Amino acid sequence: MNMNGSIIPKFTSSHNIDMNIYLDIDGVLLANDNNLALGADEFVKYLVTNFDVYWLTTHCQGDATVPLKRFGHLFKDDVADLLKRIKPTTWDNAKTEAIDFTKPFLWFDDDLYDEEREELIRHNSLASWIEVDLAKNPNELNRLIEVLSKPKKQ
Repeated sequence: MNMNGSIIPKFTSSHNIDMNIYLDIDGVLLANDNNLALGADEFVKYLVTNFDVYWLTTHCQGDATVPLKRFGHLFKDDVADLLKRIKPTTWDNAKTEAIDFTKPFLWFDDDLYDEEREELIRHNSLASWIEVDLAKNPNELNRLIEVLSKPKKQ
């Protein structure tokens, strides 16, 4: 859920929209160091098969093989193969440095720093940040798949 309490207000659509997905790992795909969040396999599978997906995590920093090496063993084999399709990002101080603001996007993360919030607001994109709070809703990833997969109302 984003900051204003709605989910994906302007981008909910049928599949394969031209939109980037930015994906954090800790607190989003991982419930803790050794366990995937509920629905993580299905969430990755859905995102990678329908969107352009980018790692936006400290575990990547320009090398998309690092998340696979560190966490790939936690995923089902077919999903671990899909992780190879997630593209790397590089940033220095704020994750927003890696976001392409010229394209529609969704950013799934469990935390948003003030500097990042300000940058999203500056680009009129705060609604594109989707807060994932696994402590409040351990089944959040399954809920997000359901919301994302609903056809857009015309």
